[in-house]
Amino acid sequence: MEFGLSKAHQRNEKVQQRIQTALDWLDARSTEELLAEPIGNKVIADGVELRFQEYDTRDYATMNYETHRKHIDIHYMITGAEWVRWADAGTAEAASDYDPEVEIQYFKHPAFHSKALLTDRHYAIFDPTDLHAAHGIVDGKVGHNHKLCVKIALD
Repeated sequence: MEFGLSKAHQRNEKVQQRIQTALDWLDARSTEELLAEPIGNKVIADGVELRFQEYDTRDYATMNYETHRKHIDIHYMITGAEWVRWADAGTAEAASDYDPEVEIQYFKHPAFHSKALLTDRHYAIFDPTDLHAAHGIVDGKVGHNHKLCVKIALD
C-alpha cells in the first residue's frame, strides 16, 4: 500500500531503486530469518538502513506524529499488528522543533487523519510530506510487535 498526494510524489530514480532494494531484500527472507536478526540497525546498501524493533503497541492518545526531512520511512511489520496513521504536513501543530541530529520533528494530533492496519509482512511508505504515527493498539488490546523501520535516504 502506498498512499499520498500525486503532486507530492517526487522520487527520483536513485530513491526509487533504494526502495526496491529494501523490498527485494525483505522478500528474499523468511519470517523466521527476519525474526532472527538482532534488534538494532543494519545497513544493507547505500542509503538503505534497516532498524529492527520489538515493542508493545500503545493507545493513540499517548502518541505524537512525526516526520523527517532527509529520508522516507518504510514501516514493515514482521509479526504483529498495529494501526498506522498519517496526515499531510501542515495539518498539525508542531510539538517540537526539528532535530537535525536525530532527523525528526514531532507534531500534535491533526484534526483529520487516515489510518491502515499494518499486519504480518505488510508495509506502509511515508514520505517527508506525511506526518505519521505508528504502534497503535488494535481492538483495544496491547499487542507485541516485531517490526522494521526502513530508512531510505533522499540524497
